[in-house]
Amino acid sequence: MPKTKISRRKREILNAAAVLFRYKGYAATSMRDLAEKVGLEVSSLYSHIKSKEEILTTLCFHCGDLYSEGLEKIIEMDADALQKIDAIMDLHINIAIDHPSSITVFNDEWKHLSENELQQFLQVRRNYEKGIKQILQEGIDCNLLKDYPLDILMNTMLSSMRWIHYIKTDNNPIDTKITRDIVKKMLLNGVARK
Repeated sequence: MPKTKISRRKREILNAAAVLFRYKGYAATSMRDLAEKVGLEVSSLYSHIKSKEEILTTLCFHCGDLYSEGLEKIIEMDADALQKIDAIMDLHINIAIDHPSSITVFNDEWKHLSENELQQFLQVRRNYEKGIKQILQEGIDCNLLKDYPLDILMNTMLSSMRWIHYIKTDNNPIDTKITRDIVKKMLLNGVARK
C-alpha cells in the first residue's frame, strides 16, 4: 500500500479508531462510535475517512511499515546476530509501548481486511518473518544460538513479546527500560549458547 501524507485531523481519527478497535473490536465498532469519540457528526467524519475498512487497512499497513522499516535498518547494521536479535526485541517492545492500540489492531483485527488487502498484508508479514529467520540462521551458523528449528525459534521469540501492548494503559504506565531489560534477558538466556 503506497504511503500518503496524513493530515493532523485524519491522524486523530485513526488514533481514536485504533483505541476503539482495541477495546470494542473492529466488528463491534461503528462509524457513529468513532464520530462520537472524535466529536464529529458521522457525515463530517466521511469527509476525512472513506470507510471503516480504510481505517483498518491504514492502521494495519502503518504498523507493517514500522516493523519492516525497523527490520531493514537492523539487517543493515554492522553487528553480529545476537546484537541484531537484541535490536529486533527493542523494535518490538518500543512499537508495542509507543503504539499499543495500533498494535492490537495489527495483531488481532487484520483478519477483517478485504481479500486484496489481506493478501498484501500477509505478504508484508511473510517478508518480515523471512528477514528475522535470516538473522536467526546467521546466529545458528556462527554458533551464537542453539540450533533450534527456525520456525519454532522465531515464533517463540515474537509471541513472547506479543502481550506487551496489553499492559500499557493510561492507568498502568509501564517502565519501558525495565520491561525491555526483563523480556530481553528472559528470551536471550533461553536461546544464547553459554
